[in-house]
Amino acid sequence: MGIWAGSRLRARASAPSGQGIVPQRPADALRVQQRSQPFLGFFGVERQVLTHALHQGGQTTPMTREAFLSGDAAVMLPWDPVRDRVLVIEQFRMAPALRGDPQPWLLEPVAGRVDAGETPEAAILREAQEEAGLQVTRLIPAFNAYPSPGALCEFLYHYVGIADLPDGCAGVHGLDSEAEDIRGHLMDRETLSALADAGQIANGPLATLSLWLDARRDRLRALV
Repeated sequence: MGIWAGSRLRARASAPSGQGIVPQRPADALRVQQRSQPFLGFFGVERQVLTHALHQGGQTTPMTREAFLSGDAAVMLPWDPVRDRVLVIEQFRMAPALRGDPQPWLLEPVAGRVDAGETPEAAILREAQEEAGLQVTRLIPAFNAYPSPGALCEFLYHYVGIADLPDGCAGVHGLDSEAEDIRGHLMDRETLSALADAGQIANGPLATLSLWLDARRDRLRALV
């Protein structure tokens, strides 16, 4: 409950997206007639019967929609600008396994949920220690986005983390209390870029952070 409450507070404090293109709707543009939570575990599911305003005027007929309640999360690509190398992690993921993916051990950025009373920045610095044993000297905000807004309430805060990444710094980490088994992989930034170009990165945040860093590498190096 605290994680979800924090997510809603951050959403209300954020600037509306699409400004200048998407008009700001009035408060009654969305009308919720019924709501229920048919499932509540590590994730929750909320079901609503609602109507919303139409682009050409009027209101839709009542519709039933469901979404996962998962709170916010932060993700980070650790980058050493001196050596121009990155560290990515590898761990088993249930969703690809359920889908029948032949490789449910994914290459990913450091990531984790934002706990109750925690900021996204504090969350990702904590996760860097837990998942990769890393001390990050500076966080560079990249972008914030919904990964799949048709079904997930999850909102992701993306960062590039400046870190010292010498040879031998990658290892196996994770919390025993959360049954985590996380292996680090150290590689040149260009190697990650080539993997993304070849379609070998199935994790969306890692692929987009790789592209984001590639486009800004020279400018960011000048800043750090």
